[in-house]
Amino acid sequence: MRILHTADWHVGKTIARQSRIDESRKALAEVVAIAKDEKVDVVLVCGDVFEHLAPSPEAEEVVYEALLRFEEIGAKVLVIPGNHDAPRRWKALMPLLARCAVTVVPEVRRPKEGGVVELSSRDGQEFVQIAALPWVTERRIVEARHLMDLAEVPNQKYADEMGRLIGAMCKHLDPKKCTVFAGHLFVGGSVVSENGGERSLTVGQTFAVTPQALPNVQYVALGHVHRPQRVPGAAVPARYSGSLVQLDFGEAGQSKSVAIVDLAPGRPAEVREVPVRAGRLLMEVGGTLAELEENADRWGDAFLKVTAHTDQHVPGLSDDVRRRLPNAVDIYLAYPKQGEASPVATLRGMAPRDQFARYFTYREGTPPAPELLDLFDTILAQASP
Repeated sequence: MRILHTADWHVGKTIARQSRIDESRKALAEVVAIAKDEKVDVVLVCGDVFEHLAPSPEAEEVVYEALLRFEEIGAKVLVIPGNHDAPRRWKALMPLLARCAVTVVPEVRRPKEGGVVELSSRDGQEFVQIAALPWVTERRIVEARHLMDLAEVPNQKYADEMGRLIGAMCKHLDPKKCTVFAGHLFVGGSVVSENGGERSLTVGQTFAVTPQALPNVQYVALGHVHRPQRVPGAAVPARYSGSLVQLDFGEAGQSKSVAIVDLAPGRPAEVREVPVRAGRLLMEVGGTLAELEENADRWGDAFLKVTAHTDQHVPGLSDDVRRRLPNAVDIYLAYPKQGEASPVATLRGMAPRDQFARYFTYREGTPPAPELLDLFDTILAQASP
């Protein structure tokens, strides 16, 4: 039985308001090609398929096209929602997707009521049982506990409850078949991206599950963390497949991949990474205007976070950088600001218009034009209740 493990597609993600739909389409086409070349039996999509709970039609087109193409090459698919996905949306799609060999587990379910999915290999000779656990919020953990008939235990932490839930889901998996646990969750000790796209509220200690809570199965397929990695401290092979493209500058420099997992009943899983190269690179660069222009060709079509260095304020420097580096999506100016403190310490108590003027001056080195201040006042008035 050969499985392709992927997650965190985040289709619909933008960077500085620039669409990345084409990157997602190309990355998923590459994943489909990998599945075809590897003659994969099952594709596991472990959550955060979309970037938004209400995805755009363009994002939906990219995702559903990829799911259909997996079916065309003979691979079955299992999808679980992540914290970026809308479970009820996926539940509504279940009957349609089932016709295309795509199984969806949109919510926590009892093992015999859809929580454990059994899929066959292409030749029908092998079977894999997959205990599927979509994202569970702290608010929903009590409902999940009652659903699984777990006894009430006062003051249980999220991690303890999740451990009990995972154990109950995997308790009756058949060791004579291939066994997998697929979940969208955060395991403590996993390395997240610095200033990355994983939402800080869902990767902190509040939502951290211990490695010891992971079940004794042949392979644990996880989504939620964007850096591809094996889970440290896990007693069984457990991996985050990671995102398919560099989603933000916290992921700059990361290589992206999917995991190919070979399983046979009663034998250790064999796991290897296959790189995915379709996405545009994200790079943080810096230098004087002349140095930036000199190195522009080296950076190709990468999205750039630029720090422009100058000895003094140069009016319009940010616009000049953008003209010379069209792929610059975030620009910072670095030059001496003699006697000027950070605006954070001086903004308290100031009127919003003055706060905006102070921040603009700090960032750009020159006061905002009167018409810009008037525009700020207009927008503020429209946004105020």
